[in-house]
Amino acid sequence: MLSTSARFFRLVLRLAVVCAIVYAAKAWAGGPRFVSGTSGYNKPGVVMSWYTGQPLYFTDPGDLSSSVSHAQADAMVAAAAGIWNVPTANLMLAQGGALAEHVSSTNTYFNGTDVVFPADVEATNYQNIQIAVIYDTDGSVIDLLLGSGASDPSGCLQNGVIESVDSFGVTAVIQHAVIVLNGRCAGSNPQQLTQMQYQLTRTFGRVLGLAWSQLNDSIFTGTSPATKTEEAFWPLMHPIDVLCGTYTYQCMQNAFTLRPDDLSALAQLYPVTAANAQPGKKLSSSDAITLLGPLNFPTGQGMELVNVTARRLEATVDTYLEPYPIVSSTTGFGYLENGGSVVSGAETAAANAGGTQAALEGGWSMARIPGGPRTDWIQFQTESINPLYYGDYAVGAYQRPVISMSGAPAVLLLKGLNPGYTFKETLMQAAGASSCSPGSDGTATSPAAIDPSGWWSGLLCSTGHTSWWSQSVQANRTWTIETTSVDEAGAPSPQKAQLVVGVWNSTDPTGTLPTVAGQAVAMNSMSLGMTQVQMPATTTNATLRIAVADQFGGGRPDFAYNARVLYADSMLPVTLGAGGGQITITGIGFKQGNQVMVDGVPATVISWTATQIVATAPTKGAAQAGTAPVDVEVLDASTGGSTTMQAILTYTGQSVDTIVLVSAPTSLETGTVAATPFAVRVYQPDGVTPAVGATVNFVVTGSGGGGAVLTNCGGGVGCVGTTDATGLAQQPVQGVSAGSVTITATEASSGASVHATILDTDPVRTVTISPTTQYLAAGASGSWSVALTAMQDGSPAAGAAAAWSTAAAGLTLAPATGTTNSAGVSTVLVNVNTVAGGTTNVVGGCVWSSSCATWTLYGVAQPQWMVTATTGALQSVTMGASLGAVTFLVTDRAGHALPGATVNIDQASYAWEDPCPSDGPCASAPVLAATHTLEVSDANGLVQVAPLQVANVPQVVKIAASTGTQGFATAAVSVTP
Repeated sequence: MLSTSARFFRLVLRLAVVCAIVYAAKAWAGGPRFVSGTSGYNKPGVVMSWYTGQPLYFTDPGDLSSSVSHAQADAMVAAAAGIWNVPTANLMLAQGGALAEHVSSTNTYFNGTDVVFPADVEATNYQNIQIAVIYDTDGSVIDLLLGSGASDPSGCLQNGVIESVDSFGVTAVIQHAVIVLNGRCAGSNPQQLTQMQYQLTRTFGRVLGLAWSQLNDSIFTGTSPATKTEEAFWPLMHPIDVLCGTYTYQCMQNAFTLRPDDLSALAQLYPVTAANAQPGKKLSSSDAITLLGPLNFPTGQGMELVNVTARRLEATVDTYLEPYPIVSSTTGFGYLENGGSVVSGAETAAANAGGTQAALEGGWSMARIPGGPRTDWIQFQTESINPLYYGDYAVGAYQRPVISMSGAPAVLLLKGLNPGYTFKETLMQAAGASSCSPGSDGTATSPAAIDPSGWWSGLLCSTGHTSWWSQSVQANRTWTIETTSVDEAGAPSPQKAQLVVGVWNSTDPTGTLPTVAGQAVAMNSMSLGMTQVQMPATTTNATLRIAVADQFGGGRPDFAYNARVLYADSMLPVTLGAGGGQITITGIGFKQGNQVMVDGVPATVISWTATQIVATAPTKGAAQAGTAPVDVEVLDASTGGSTTMQAILTYTGQSVDTIVLVSAPTSLETGTVAATPFAVRVYQPDGVTPAVGATVNFVVTGSGGGGAVLTNCGGGVGCVGTTDATGLAQQPVQGVSAGSVTITATEASSGASVHATILDTDPVRTVTISPTTQYLAAGASGSWSVALTAMQDGSPAAGAAAAWSTAAAGLTLAPATGTTNSAGVSTVLVNVNTVAGGTTNVVGGCVWSSSCATWTLYGVAQPQWMVTATTGALQSVTMGASLGAVTFLVTDRAGHALPGATVNIDQASYAWEDPCPSDGPCASAPVLAATHTLEVSDANGLVQVAPLQVANVPQVVKIAASTGTQGFATAAVSVTP
């Protein structure tokens, strides 16, 4: 086991404790912080509390700072610790005495491996001193632990109080902890000491084994203005504490009072039972209900990393619930947290936290739902965990990033729940992913062949599931593997599977780490949700097996992924004259827009399919090629993926003419001569001088019923042409029958040829509207000019009849019919009298009757209205200057700008407040002026507010903007003396 100093140094930086967490038989709220792992303990999966119900803390004998004496500091620490001594928890946290010395940089040092503390502070002394509280007067201890400057007062929100729980017993108990108070954060301002007491109170909760808790998180996210009632149920152990500027305790009403959620967590860790009840304590189950159970997918598999909240009835009327939930629990906190993967290997036993029982994967529990007006009816609801609550702010000992909840929230109302009893109930996420079939993705000994296109989809369906695939490659080819984690809608997502990829030779034994290449940390690509492996070239032809897994060994019905192998296998021809020429690359995983590079010089790409790219290689001079073969690379600039055929193309430099493709029809239509001819240009051997009078043979071949003729050849499928003064020879092409058509031109003297494959189809007609959507606040009106563009065969369709229609109430169209102009455009004015929230209002525009497009107006209900301050929110000017406007942006929850929303603007101008006196209370800043106005967001969703500035007075103007039922934003601008 690591020494106190070694553990402290690691834990303060990462807040990652070398222990595991698991679901136990008893209940807990929010999730415990520590649970035993599979190594170093006599039993894994046990929720860890202190080995004694009376852990003692010992304080530093020195002063906390020049402004806060030892006695004042001890009183503050006692107040912070005493909050956790409650009747329903078998815990008595008290002071046991003083440390043997004032801890500072004079007796604490780094020995090259660990930070070494005085002997009585070390974890080995846990039987005598359970919790060491250090008064770091000058900040030197924190600087030693976290780096120079870490104790600076500017970082007091982060480093005002730091802690380490650094020793655990084999019986799965907490043995020792160290807390450091930053003396540089405790000055003469009394608010500083109050702030430190608040931070220390929360720190004691962490040291006692409580995890952070997400309950009534709208107070943190600001989705709705917080009320006093809501704040009364906001846990003291909320994760992120940065809402109220320097003094975060001001965020809360009664900041030093435990909430029901905090008390529920304490009751789990330190339950008072009939067997251990002491004077002054009462049973944890008294006047309370205990509830636990799993949250499952429709498949029956547990769904972890979801928050479950409990809400009681408000009164005797059964239809009314209390406005806010009072207790919460995260799901799956006891399940295997990090099983590792075949790519990165199994995690160490200490890090491999949690149990493997299936029932734990979605397990949730609440130890103490307190009595209220009506406790026999309780409603449970699931919600996604805030993705910010990860790492240092995790709402449990979760090691992986937050997983977005699958499906809509589940709601369950239970009746007849009597206090004093424990109940078990299963929650079903009915709208979650409902299928868990990974398909034929092979095994380590028999991997499946990837799709011939190089693109495929997969699913990591259950815990520990690994997808195995096989790919054969030629020697001297570099290539790329890309896997993208996607959500249920198929969109890339960083909050689903954390994909890792490994590659082995097919002959390598199983059970080893990747032997060829691997990416053991998820999402290393520039693309959202993508994990990418750049594969090196092999020296011989090889068959490789590819593993796709979750970094943490997870697997669920919503762990879907898309995969791609970008691999260039072969090319024809492999020899070109000095003038370059057309090349055809065969491989997999290609897509439109991929670039081709010849010896680092761009080639001109003519066409793309998933398995073939046709391009015109540059001349030998442009490629600066010598006699040695050069590389040909296919590059996907959108993802950074690439594949290279090494030393595959040789420029001969022979004295022969070369031929290049100049143009070809992009498509053919039966009975129509294409606007673009099939044209080639022939160059003399230098690759620059046009070859005049050169003979070119043109031939048309068809497949799948396709056919075309060359109109200058008497309607035949083959003829001979001669180049003009510029070396150009061309043939107009007319489609004959639908299907694929290939036109080849061969220069007679050299035999060099180029070709183009074209699809002959019926006329292609398209109608598009851009933009396709508009958002409008519920109850608002407006008008928009909507235009469609009609195209036929890629060209504007002029003079075509257009018709507009809508079935949406409240929308009128003028005019409803029209004719496209020379650009193929027809326009209609959509007048909106009013729009209802949650409605989808569609306007359709059609040309040629059957070719249509739609424009959609979404009515956004008030609960979806959000507002943020965009510009001017932090400005400061000196007295005599004028404050500029503050701009607020109104959007829906998805970020779409929202016109027509009413916005309440409340402003108050406060007189400039001087620094607080060294003793006595701070003066309250008087209000100079206050206003309330009602604004409406403009067409861009913007509202501009002129600050309420009182002339010739230094002041702070606070502006609050609220909209809908949950949108709220603030700004504070100042006029300094």
